[in-house]
Amino acid sequence: MLKSILMVWLLAQDLALTQVAYEDYLGYRAVDEGVMSAELAGAIARPQLAGRRFVTLVPRSGPQVGIRIVQGGQSGFEPMRRVGWSAVELLVQDPASLKEGLDGSAFRHLQGPDFLTDQKNILAMQVTGPDQELFYLTHMIDPTQSFLQPQPNPEPVGHTFIMVMGSTDITASVAFWQQHFENGVVGPIPYRIGVLSEAYDLPLETEHALALVSMADGYGIEIDHYPESAAPVPAPEGQQGGVILVSLSVDPRTLKVPLPWELAYHDQDGGLRGGVVRLPSGAPIEVAFTEAVLPAPAD
Repeated sequence: MLKSILMVWLLAQDLALTQVAYEDYLGYRAVDEGVMSAELAGAIARPQLAGRRFVTLVPRSGPQVGIRIVQGGQSGFEPMRRVGWSAVELLVQDPASLKEGLDGSAFRHLQGPDFLTDQKNILAMQVTGPDQELFYLTHMIDPTQSFLQPQPNPEPVGHTFIMVMGSTDITASVAFWQQHFENGVVGPIPYRIGVLSEAYDLPLETEHALALVSMADGYGIEIDHYPESAAPVPAPEGQQGGVILVSLSVDPRTLKVPLPWELAYHDQDGGLRGGVVRLPSGAPIEVAFTEAVLPAPAD
């Protein structure tokens, strides 16, 4: 079972400038730094990122879902023009005030704040960050009325609670989660996604198929059906950016079938602790098991 989102990995053209923007305008704080290993870079089909510096930031309080910024973004990146991970959705307290507070920053307003449903329970806006990374900034008025019920965050800008991904085959993408995990799925259903329509020069009233996978801790994965013209991942040289990896907490006791590892993590006793898996869209996830899976005893 999918439990929660642990980390979002995204590329920055200038690591230091992006860090400052997140600290000054999102209120995040740095908690660690390091370099990407060659093994992980290879497993996510981005070997050029081996040895690249990263810094991890989290909200100052509340649930500590990390955003790990990795040096390696490129100026030709365009959000939502490729399949795979496309947007980071953060819980925020007041999108309208936040919109004003981002004036003059490296964040660019795209749309909203607007209510997403007729019930007027979810108010959201969309912005891009210093490296054209796409954020949905969302206020849930009453989480108990929603399919997802994340823990509230006391900060003006809180933690990631939904990761958005695009696929040109939403049926295959949904089937992957249903094949491996016991989590609930809603959809696919038709839904207007303004930033997606704009990215492909489609009328704003265009409806796109959308599905939502729920997690035990109130988090979720949104899967959007992209036009056939969406490019594959990873992007070619000069166009790399955005979210490159999402780390998820998983209870291995409820897996329906084994995961197809690109890279497996083992502890000193040989127990399987998780690893890296490639989704049908080509986007990778990093899985962290809540407990090790010990190898079967020899006969």
